Amino acid sequence: MTSSGSPDSWLKSRNLARLGFAVALSAPAAGAALAIVLGFTVMRSVIFTVPHPTIDSQFVDADFGQILVNTAMVAVSGFMLGGILGWPVMLALGLPMHAALIRKTAAKAWHYAVAGLAAGLLAGLLRFAAERGGATTSDLTMLLSIGGVAGVIAALMFWLVRRPDKDAAEYKT
Repeated sequence: MTSSGSPDSWLKSRNLARLGFAVALSAPAAGAALAIVLGFTVMRSVIFTVPHPTIDSQFVDADFGQILVNTAMVAVSGFMLGGILGWPVMLALGLPMHAALIRKTAAKAWHYAVAGLAAGLLAGLLRFAAERGGATTSDLTMLLSIGGVAGVIAALMFWLVRRPDKDAAEYKT
């Protein structure tokens, strides 16, 4: 299929359903993946401990079943946060980047990873700028780190679902 060159030619693409699915899935899935990774590495107590059955404000080691439940809860929470925080970034930055990448590059995965990193860093920086005082350098580091990693994960998930490399030549102008 060849592009007609008109601004709305992408609407006629046979890949519009994959584009919609990629947009709907990638940000929440990236949030879930990042939440699980953080839960197993940095914030281990979220997954590997549970409240003591009789003593308030004390925690004990979780058994295997509790670890699975906690992991599922972390994944669902990450999925929701990924949607809430990720979709606006994807709509404002990700889709315009996708349009540029598919027209101007070979649409390789690493192109999308770099674009996702840039979008995530910009989103983290904007979130830091939205703080009205009280934000420290460590807050900036955390927001940039999480934004950058989430951006790369979301961009690669988008690329895996959409696979723009398979039809990038269709959109070249």
